[in-house]
Amino acid sequence: MPVNIKLDDRLAEQVAMLAARAGQTIDAFVERLLEGLVDADTEFCDGIPRFRIPPDAPVLTSADVNRLLNRDL
Repeated sequence: MPVNIKLDDRLAEQVAMLAARAGQTIDAFVERLLEGLVDADTEFCDGIPRFRIPPDAPVLTSADVNRLLNRDL
C-alpha cells in the first residue's frame, strides 16, 4: 500500500543525503529503515522508539566506534 510521507525541507535533505550514501533511492531507503524499526525489539519513551539491548550484549567501546567510523572492518 503506497503511502506519502511529508518531511520538512531540512529533514528531506538529510534523508536524501543518507539514501545517496547508501546507494538507494529515497523510497527504498525509507522503506528499509522503517522495516528495520518494525522488526526490531523496541520500546517507546515519550513517543520515541528505543532499541532494547540484550543483557548479554557486548560493550561497544569508543575504540570500536572509531574503528567503525573509519570503516576499518
